[in-house]
Amino acid sequence: MTPAVERALGDALAAIVGVREVRTGEGVRAFAVDGRVPRWVVSPRSVEEVSRCLTLAHAEGLAVAPTGHGTRLGWGGPPSRLDIRLSLARLDRILAHEPADLTASVEAGVAVGRLNTALAPHRQCLPLDPARARGSTVGGLIATAASGPYRARYGTMREVLLGVTVVQADGTVTKSGGRVVKNVTGYDLPKLHVGALGTLGVVVGAHLRLHPVPPVEATWLFGFRSADAALDAGLQVLDAPLVPSRVQLLDGRALAGLGPRGPADAALAVTIGSVPEAVRAQGGRVEEVCRRSGGDPIPLPDPEGWWPGVSDATWPGEAASVALRIGSRATDVVKALRAVEAACDPSALVRLTAEVANGVLHVLIGGAAALEAPTWLPRLRSGLAALGASAVVEHAPAEIKAALDVWGDVGPALGPMRALKAELDPRGVLNPGRFVGGI
Repeated sequence: MTPAVERALGDALAAIVGVREVRTGEGVRAFAVDGRVPRWVVSPRSVEEVSRCLTLAHAEGLAVAPTGHGTRLGWGGPPSRLDIRLSLARLDRILAHEPADLTASVEAGVAVGRLNTALAPHRQCLPLDPARARGSTVGGLIATAASGPYRARYGTMREVLLGVTVVQADGTVTKSGGRVVKNVTGYDLPKLHVGALGTLGVVVGAHLRLHPVPPVEATWLFGFRSADAALDAGLQVLDAPLVPSRVQLLDGRALAGLGPRGPADAALAVTIGSVPEAVRAQGGRVEEVCRRSGGDPIPLPDPEGWWPGVSDATWPGEAASVALRIGSRATDVVKALRAVEAACDPSALVRLTAEVANGVLHVLIGGAAALEAPTWLPRLRSGLAALGASAVVEHAPAEIKAALDVWGDVGPALGPMRALKAELDPRGVLNPGRFVGGI
C-alpha cells in the first residue's frame, strides 16, 4: 500500500467516525495483536458507523480485528493480516431491560460489571463469571465464549444469548433471534457467533436472557490430601439431589495463591443459591459428602470476594506464561491434570482449577516451560486424546505463538467451518488467520 493510498483510506475512515476517533502512525503500536501492528485504530460510536467502516474495508480488501476492551485479545492464532483494529468500546449502551421477562438488550461494548450493577436493583443478573468478568464486554464474551464456575448452573453465553445484531463482513446489518426466551424456532443464528472470535461477523448488539439473583448464596470450601479425593467429593455432590451453582476443584498451588489456607494438596469449593432453608439443607449435605471423603473445612470470610480470584487464578501475568483450557469428561479431570504434569516439567505448572460439573480445566504454565510449549504441547494433546479430551491455548508469548497450533485438531468439522467462513466472509476481512485451521 502506497503512502498516498494509506492517507486516502485514513481520510475515508475519519470521514465516517471523525478525525479524533482514528489513530494512526506511532500511536497504534500499543494496539498490536500478537505483535502485528494495525494501520489504523478506529472507534465507531454507532451501528451505522460500524457498517460503513466494514463496507469500506470489504471494498478495499482490508483486514479488520473487532475488539471490545481487549481483555481476551490474545486468544486465537496470530492474525495473518491486520489493517484496522475496530474498537466497539463506545457502543456501550444498555438499550432495554424488561424485568418481567428477565431480558435485556445491550450494545456489544457494555461491560458485564456495569450491566450487572444496573440490574442489581431488580435482583437480576447476567450470570457469566469468567476471568476478568467485570471488565469484559458482552461482545467479547460472545466472540470468545468465555465462561467460569457459574457454568455449573447457568451454562454459557450460548444459553443466555437470545438474539444478536451483526454487521457482516461487507457492511450489511442483520438481526436474528428475539428479545424473549420463547423465540427458539428455526436455525439458531445467534449461537453461530458464540466462540467464532468475530470471524463470521461483528456482533454490535445482543438480546440476553437474565437470571434472578438467589435470595441467599453460600459457599463451602474443603481441603483434601489429593486431587483424586477432591474430585471424588465433587462427583458425589453432583450425583446427590442438590442444585449447586458452582463445583470447583483447585490444586494446592491455586489454593495457596488465594491466601494462606493451611496444608492441602487440593480443594473443592461448592456454592448453593436458593431460599435460606434450602441453602442450609443442601449445605449440610455438601458438608457430609466432603467430610466423608476426607475433606477438612476451610473458613471463607468473604466468599463473594473470593470467587473472582478463583476465576482469575489462571490468568496470565506479566511473566512469560501459557494458559490452557482443557475439555474432558468430568470423571477424567484428575487424569487430565496428570497428562499436563507428564507432558511438561511439573514444576512449571503454576496453578490449575477445574469446573467439575463440566470437565473444563484451566491451567497456567510458567517459567522456561512456557517458551518450550511447541515441544511439549503435542505430547500433551497426545496424552489427552487417549482420554477423549482436548486442549486450547488461550494465551502464549507472542514470540512462540506462530509455532503453535493454538486450537488443535478439530477433525472433520474443519471442512464445514471453512465453507461457512467462505460464504459469510469470502474476502477474508474479519480476523483472518486467527480461528481454527487459520480461518
